[in-house]
Amino acid sequence: MRPNSDLHPVSLILPGSEQKKWEMILSFFPGTTNEMLKVQQAELSQTVSPGETLTLSCSVPDSFPKGPVLWFKGTGPNRQLIYSFRGGLFPRVKKTGNTTKAGNTDFSIRISEISLADAGTYFCVKFKEGKPDIEYQSGQGTQVTVIAPPSLPVIIGPLEKALIGQAVNFSCISYGFFPENITLKWFKNGKEISSLQTHVVKLKESNVYKISSTTEVVLSLQDFYAYITCDVNHLSLHYPLQGTADLSKTMLVPPTMSIFEHPVSKNKINVTCKAKFYPKGIWLTWLKNGNVSRIDKTLTPTKRRDGLYTVQSSILVNKPHEIEDTVLTCQAEQDGQQEVTSKMTFLVSLLLPILPFGALLLGHN
Repeated sequence: MRPNSDLHPVSLILPGSEQKKWEMILSFFPGTTNEMLKVQQAELSQTVSPGETLTLSCSVPDSFPKGPVLWFKGTGPNRQLIYSFRGGLFPRVKKTGNTTKAGNTDFSIRISEISLADAGTYFCVKFKEGKPDIEYQSGQGTQVTVIAPPSLPVIIGPLEKALIGQAVNFSCISYGFFPENITLKWFKNGKEISSLQTHVVKLKESNVYKISSTTEVVLSLQDFYAYITCDVNHLSLHYPLQGTADLSKTMLVPPTMSIFEHPVSKNKINVTCKAKFYPKGIWLTWLKNGNVSRIDKTLTPTKRRDGLYTVQSSILVNKPHEIEDTVLTCQAEQDGQQEVTSKMTFLVSLLLPILPFGALLLGHN
């Protein structure tokens, strides 16, 4: 058991009248009994990061009885020997002073390549020489906290784009931090939103921790310029780390089609197809009476204020010379996804006397 560090060291080695004489002499030097005749560890606590070097200071009065000074981690019978100034194999630990010099009182050490396993309380302990050596006095201990900062949080959105009005989940992951106490908050356009669930787990291989959290967002037309952020804060950080996701990258607005005509001459009609959609990857295909007439893959989209894109394509149609219908179909294909293909059909006919160059919108699907 470690003796009380507040016990006057003279009382441990000087009996009776000798002790009183020392106390009388030392009383003329304020602070001497409380400071000079104690094992002193200057720092009560220190904080370091993995890979750094830690210096633990210790001062032992040279008036103490002959005997070794040892450094331990922890207390009790299971405490771990960190360094002995008498020698031994301590690869990461070096003494900082010349302990063989007469009158030396500096028994500080330096520990290199700090890891998470080095967290704990370290004691500088003076022993009185004997068979065996007897623990004489211990320093008050220095608590060492090893902290590892979290990684930059990463937000993972849905694997597929979602339609307006759909609820989509976003996940945020950060890892590599120690100790485990950490906070994670979700924000949409700077306003805090709730999370569905948040978990902190310990990684078996390295003893550091990982945090993961999920939130839900219902997409709307106002989200083309919206973003969500995941803020992670930890005692190792001066300010929170932030991951950001642009909501528009998860949104899909299928093409909305419209077709209109404009007579160019007595025998020709210019038919224009316009599509409104998001995102901007799209091409338009013209079909005449069911047969492909033209494919426009190099259209340049125009972005509207509401965030949607528009393109348009025109085709020149000859007025039929016989009594027959000409059916024009404008078909839009978005991002190569056939399932979001939209089309509209336009009928040019000689049977419409009130529209000699006219157009009839038959419908769209």
